[in-house]
Amino acid sequence: MAFQDYFSDDAASYAAHRPTYPRELYAWLAGIVPEGIVAWDCATGNGQAAIALADHFEKVIATDASEAQ
Repeated sequence: MAFQDYFSDDAASYAAHRPTYPRELYAWLAGIVPEGIVAWDCATGNGQAAIALADHFEKVIATDASEAQ
């Protein structure tokens, strides 16, 4: 099955309308990880979670199947 990329054509709109999450969520996530060295933001979209996770991890790997994301 081929990947259907529904977001590359309108990545800017996706980023503008995506909800934000509280900073406490990322701190909590970092707190439940044993070493807190690397985080993987799967389906990162516009990368807002990856940016927030970078405050808590030494390295963040952000991936998305959508090329424009």
